[in-house]
Amino acid sequence: MTNMVPDSAPRILKRTLEKLKCRANSNGECFGGEITESLREAGVALGAHHVEILQTRRLLMRTMESLGEAYPAEILQDYEHRIQLSKALTFLSEAIDWTTRQRCHVS
Repeated sequence: MTNMVPDSAPRILKRTLEKLKCRANSNGECFGGEITESLREAGVALGAHHVEILQTRRLLMRTMESLGEAYPAEILQDYEHRIQLSKALTFLSEAIDWTTRQRCHVS
């Protein structure tokens, strides 16, 4: 995860986390594509450039891989793949934590 991470990444991820909570169904699930859609909407709402949104998505995919998800890119573009909201929030929270730790090391 040493690639460039935009300064806007933590804000995008936090807003994505909040948006995703609203999208969960009554079974506590969301679809993988909804994560990407929420991330894109969050980035646009914050005025982030398209490249920053893509870099943030890449950070999220790498976080998912580090937590054992085998094909995160497929999950994030699939509107039929159900994922437990708690698992999705774990991925987002870990990505947020990672960006926070990186900022502490840089400062």
